[in-house]
Amino acid sequence: MLNQTPEYQSCIQSSEKVSWRIDELLPKDTVLDFSHRFLSDALTGTEAIPFLSTEERLLLNQIRSNSYAHLFLFLEEYAVALAAQRAGLELHGNPTHMRALLRFTEEELKHQQLFARFTGAFAKGFKVAPALLDNQVEVARAIMAKSNLGVLIFNLHMELMTQQHYQETVRSNKDESLDPLFCNLLKHHWLEEAQHTRLDFLEAQKILAESPGSLDAALAEYTELLQALRGTLNAQLALDLQTLEKAVGRTFTPEERQQLHESQERSYVWGFIGMGMKAPLFLSRLRALSPVAEQRVLELAPTYYCA
Repeated sequence: MLNQTPEYQSCIQSSEKVSWRIDELLPKDTVLDFSHRFLSDALTGTEAIPFLSTEERLLLNQIRSNSYAHLFLFLEEYAVALAAQRAGLELHGNPTHMRALLRFTEEELKHQQLFARFTGAFAKGFKVAPALLDNQVEVARAIMAKSNLGVLIFNLHMELMTQQHYQETVRSNKDESLDPLFCNLLKHHWLEEAQHTRLDFLEAQKILAESPGSLDAALAEYTELLQALRGTLNAQLALDLQTLEKAVGRTFTPEERQQLHESQERSYVWGFIGMGMKAPLFLSRLRALSPVAEQRVLELAPTYYCA
């Protein structure tokens, strides 16, 4: 029998230490500074596009940054459902486990509201209305149709990806040209997601202890979810390019549009999939669940490294 309760209690305590309020990070009347890039070029890939002017590259960076925030709002729809479902399984069970999972649920809802506030402020200040995906409930239902273990592995990937993003592109680089407000949002999002990754791992351990044979199917589902995520990223990319053309006031040639699409798809796939798959803590967590899980991801990863 697993004795995980001390770990769940530790997650609660850590969560309480790093907890923050939306109004402290992003007051309702915040006016964004559009003289800055919001995300590092390592995540947007805008600086190497030769036919864009300096101003156009800045606009594309800002469009991509807004879409980045929106995609977290969009994708955390399933994360709320997952955390709430796992908490419900502890009703009349272990109260410490349930409390930790309910806190996880509440924080994911808070993250959605934070990113919704950012995208609202962005829409008010940007020169054109940005086009954003709006089918998050449909996508969340499709994700939640998978097994809890498959979704937990996918969620572990997504949450540790946010850690890679912050550590590699903000904390380590200290790029002073990036908007400090957006960097601060990324930092505080990651601080709470760090506790969620621990809970994902504990819940996955719980499932495997009860059903050791469920791993193969869950890994197949994880692979399917990555493919579906790629489709979602491409759908948002098409909208990004529409927004960019409106913002720059010109229509790109077919050759320029193809080059934009190819470079931005590489950036999206690397940022949301490749970086997550290579995250050292993701691989170590998989290895702790089963060496088979880590090996399967390592075999799959080059597909997304070279996208």
